[in-house]
Amino acid sequence: MADRSGLGRVARRLARGLRGPEKPLTVTDRLDRWARRIGEFGVLDRGYLEAQTGRTFATDDEAIAFYVHNDGQRGLSLSPLVEHEWMREHQPVPAMSWYDALHQEGPELFQTGPLFDAGVYVASLPAADRPTSTLDALRHFLRNATDTTALPVPPGRRGPAPTWGAVRESAVLAAREFAAAQHRTRRRYRSTWDGPETADVLARYARGAARREAEQPLVSIVMPVHRRADVVGAAIASVRAQQHAAWELVVVDDGSGDDTVDVVRRAAADDARVRLIERENGGAGAARNTGLAAVRGDFVAFLDADNTWRPEHLAAALAALLETDGPGVHTGVRMIGANNADDSTAPVETYRGEDGTLEDLLAGNFIDLNALVVRRDVAAAVGPFDETLRRWIDWEWLLRIGKRFGVPAYVPVIGVDYDNVRDPRRVSSAQPASWQEVALARHRIDWDALAAAAPTRDAALVSVVVPVFRDWTMTRRAVDAVLGAADHDGDTVEVVLVDNGSPRSVSAILGAWFRDEPRVVLQREDRNRNFGLGSDLGLARSSGGIVVMLNNDTEVTTGWLRPLVAALDDRAVLGAQPLLVYPDGVVQTAGTVFGGDKVLPWHFLGDHPRHDADRYFGAPDGASSSVLRFSAITAAAAAFRAADLIRWHGFDPVYANGLEDVDLCLRALASSPAGSTFVVVPSSVVVHHESRSPGRDDARVDNRRIFDERWRGRYPAADAVDRYDAAGLRWLGVEPGLPKGHAVMVRSSRPVVVREEGAVGLRVAVKHDGTRVADVTALVAALEGAGHTVQVDVPTSWYRGSSGIDEVTVLVSGAPSASGGPSFVPQPGAYNVVWLAPGQVVADGDFAAVVDAEDGAEQVVRALA
Repeated sequence: MADRSGLGRVARRLARGLRGPEKPLTVTDRLDRWARRIGEFGVLDRGYLEAQTGRTFATDDEAIAFYVHNDGQRGLSLSPLVEHEWMREHQPVPAMSWYDALHQEGPELFQTGPLFDAGVYVASLPAADRPTSTLDALRHFLRNATDTTALPVPPGRRGPAPTWGAVRESAVLAAREFAAAQHRTRRRYRSTWDGPETADVLARYARGAARREAEQPLVSIVMPVHRRADVVGAAIASVRAQQHAAWELVVVDDGSGDDTVDVVRRAAADDARVRLIERENGGAGAARNTGLAAVRGDFVAFLDADNTWRPEHLAAALAALLETDGPGVHTGVRMIGANNADDSTAPVETYRGEDGTLEDLLAGNFIDLNALVVRRDVAAAVGPFDETLRRWIDWEWLLRIGKRFGVPAYVPVIGVDYDNVRDPRRVSSAQPASWQEVALARHRIDWDALAAAAPTRDAALVSVVVPVFRDWTMTRRAVDAVLGAADHDGDTVEVVLVDNGSPRSVSAILGAWFRDEPRVVLQREDRNRNFGLGSDLGLARSSGGIVVMLNNDTEVTTGWLRPLVAALDDRAVLGAQPLLVYPDGVVQTAGTVFGGDKVLPWHFLGDHPRHDADRYFGAPDGASSSVLRFSAITAAAAAFRAADLIRWHGFDPVYANGLEDVDLCLRALASSPAGSTFVVVPSSVVVHHESRSPGRDDARVDNRRIFDERWRGRYPAADAVDRYDAAGLRWLGVEPGLPKGHAVMVRSSRPVVVREEGAVGLRVAVKHDGTRVADVTALVAALEGAGHTVQVDVPTSWYRGSSGIDEVTVLVSGAPSASGGPSFVPQPGAYNVVWLAPGQVVADGDFAAVVDAEDGAEQVVRALA
């Protein structure tokens, strides 16, 4: 036997030599091998994958090949029962890929998605027929299930177990909606021009071209300009070069104050069709409105001073308009430069232009105003440009046209050469992207209709609005906590989840987990609408008389809701927030405090131990009204009357995930009777895990600038001194934070706080790791009995931001660490004491006082003397 084995090895070695050296596997080879193995799994639902991608596959092999080559970016799923992200949290080895977890075929039975628990399924089968692995359980279910088979859902899922047929139908529908959203939000730029020849396009509109030549309609062109003497001449020249010669050019100088006007005057002197209107600076919207008021043509077009037209632009646009009698048309655009990249590199060239529906237009603008030609009566009917917008003015105007008359049609010829190089003089370069949400909000939320319907809202219902972005794990926990507390306390609630354009898996998982919970409504947005507009859309979808705004990274506790709702019984109270604490009990915010004009407000007692909040509020049910009253509260968890939120038009979407809640409160106070206020309700406690979603702080500088421009000189009176005094602390001022720079109008604020003068006893922080509970309990009693103020810190709060106020630290940890001592680093500036555990040692000099293991809590107290 051994000889045969040895001969076999020799034969295999010789065979390998004859074949030559093995070639290394390429990425494609590995993906193809992966695809073959996935095919062997036998879990592919081709129709479901087709619904996600908007494609049709001839075979399962073709579908799987597409999946393995695209899944990394698309987040696709092979079956409604398999969600990779869910598996990662439930499979035996979390770091393992979903493919490897199933491929191992080990004995562990785990959940492959929010609707399939292999352990539950296997337990439901006769012992003789039970599969021995998760993959086998999946195969067995898919082979034997009918449309009426109930799914083996994981424990803890609310509602009855749905049937396989109903789940698959709804999953395919949701997948199609996702694919449609992906199409609407796709990148609309392409690297090459793939349109037909201009002559072929014009041949489609032969009747319209004949009408154009016969009627020679006048086109009025509006050109706003502000300090663009270097380029406006080229823009005007491109108008004069148009094949259609019946035009007038109305150039509106928006208070340039440089040589721009001289350039335009010279052009007007050469061509009587060019007119100049001068006005004080008011922005692009105001300048365009000035031009619109002066036009005389049957059609209106627009050209910015830094762009140019191709000679055939007006001719092609008019031919299409006169052929179709539509409201307007737009041509293709050649983009020159990289506005959103490093402009120091060689200029890039991209193209855009396509047809689209109103849904497409609501998802994002694909019509450039420079490429647009509309009927004058259409322009007059939708009214002027919105001069309150600082960006996306043209998109908002186009949305009005689209909603009333239909979306302008696309004429596939290049009509515009667009200067896309970043320039600080351009509005799109100088103003924050959040103006897009401001423009969109006008067309997504009808505040007047909401106000009219407000009296019909269910007064007994509390609507909890939760915006979501890229996270289903904390969101599921947050919603389950709200529903669990409502069940325990007998509260009537609904939860409105607004998925802000997250990857497919987020809505798929949340939709499946809460599918049979009638109290949960899930609304998915095509794009990330940020906290402000996302919350406003949730408000518009809600139906309760009270609305609670709640972050998806919070976890409510039983008894949290009724005190907030009860606070609103006082008509002077405009909104109420709970005491927000971190999971380790440290305060996240006990209200919002102000330090004066041009000082950003901050979270009161943020990063302080809970006993500071308890001292400030006193007994939770006995806090005085003056202590509870604040000028602003956080929207991470806050209750409002729905009618009030509607009256204030919700959060202002111009803020991108920062300061929108403070701004809301200040606007509310400004429009409410004297004596109105916001309150903090300490008897309501909510845990805030405070995650950091991707891009959460990207717009912090813009947010501060917008906030300061709006409220400069009108900040609420400084209240920091009195508030910290009431907490037994003394506020000395603020330490300006980052970012620094002349462009920042307001910097972040960090309060500088110390203990009050003449405070009795010491402020002692007991640092423990949970291994000596009895010792910690005895020590706290002894310290408080000696007149000291005590805070107990678990390891996650050992180094909390307010540690500098503590005068003494006492370490009470368990067994020695691997280095031979405790892991706590003694606190600079404090008197550091360690109460040793048996066998524990510390380095000489690390602590000011060392109490032996056999000594009691009283000896620790004596060590402080």
